[in-house]
Amino acid sequence: MNDQTTPPPRSLRWRLPLIAALAAAVAVLALVPGLLPTLSAEGRQTLLGMAAGMGTALAVLLLVLLIPGARRTYFLLLEAREQGACADRRVRWFSGIALALYVLLVLLARWGVPQTASPLQVLVLGALPLLAMGLFVAATVLRLRQLDELMRKLEVESWALAALLVSQGYFAVWLLLRLGLVRIDAGNALLWVGVWLMVVQLVVYTWQLRKYL
Repeated sequence: MNDQTTPPPRSLRWRLPLIAALAAAVAVLALVPGLLPTLSAEGRQTLLGMAAGMGTALAVLLLVLLIPGARRTYFLLLEAREQGACADRRVRWFSGIALALYVLLVLLARWGVPQTASPLQVLVLGALPLLAMGLFVAATVLRLRQLDELMRKLEVESWALAALLVSQGYFAVWLLLRLGLVRIDAGNALLWVGVWLMVVQLVVYTWQLRKYL
């Protein structure tokens, strides 16, 4: 199959423009004075961090698509995942709700948490991350059950390698931070752990899949 004649999967046709539009909108809100007059300096840095994170994810994805073999592999991967999601719509619903909760948590972490919270508010805010992670894990398990033995092995290995690489990367950055060589907002960095896990898992999965296609 020639990757130059293979049309991109349906999900990719809206995913790239959506990420680019969100990154641009957040950057404009942070950089253009007057759009958010009550935004503090810390909030502005948070928005810039969000825009940088989305821009980095988009850049990594575009770099993958520039490599012909990786592009073909990624298209096949997305097609297989779309077919699996159609086979069990719970995968799509769970993933969508988990993503919405993640975005909500990012916003609440900076602007929605009250200074004095009641026990009920603390319980609800503490349960939201667990709910988001539970839904994402459930979607992942359902998708794994739809795969054959080889694809399931690659999926599990890619997540394990992504967790190892991201954790070691954060540890290295922490050491640089302690030595005073870099200056990073730890709160913003922690907000993007999940995003980096998904980006690194995608790159590792695509690299592994190329050996079998």
